[in-house]
Amino acid sequence: MTKEAALFTFFSTLPKLAYDKDSGGYTAANDGEESTIPAYVNTAVPDGAELPYLTYTVLIGAYGEPACSLTVNIWCRTTDEAEPNAYARELGKLIPRGGVLLHCDGGGVRIYRGNPWCQSLADDTDRTIKRRYFNVEVEYITEE
Repeated sequence: MTKEAALFTFFSTLPKLAYDKDSGGYTAANDGEESTIPAYVNTAVPDGAELPYLTYTVLIGAYGEPACSLTVNIWCRTTDEAEPNAYARELGKLIPRGGVLLHCDGGGVRIYRGNPWCQSLADDTDRTIKRRYFNVEVEYITEE
């Protein structure tokens, strides 16, 4: 698997969440539909993509080069902050403080949290679109 494919596969594992009235919070959706939210490279979001979804930048490096700073955005349509905050917690589970190692052709990719980890942003054109902006560091442990 290429480095780019490893990143796509990883970011495509963020679970789709649904509000649970019993617990009063968001939990993994079990509605028989897609179990994850779509992930797109930030330059390849299809027209008409439905929220929620995740976007990320792609910067590629190799062993011995400094870590690359990527951005990840989670986009939601909601009137409150509970859903985007729940997605932020889920991404935090995928990228724990010690980071995570992905395997790819020729080695691996280590993903860890950048600083600051997460910022809350709003869309200037639609107040119901909420965004969480994440700083992510990626170290490539590959020959090329």
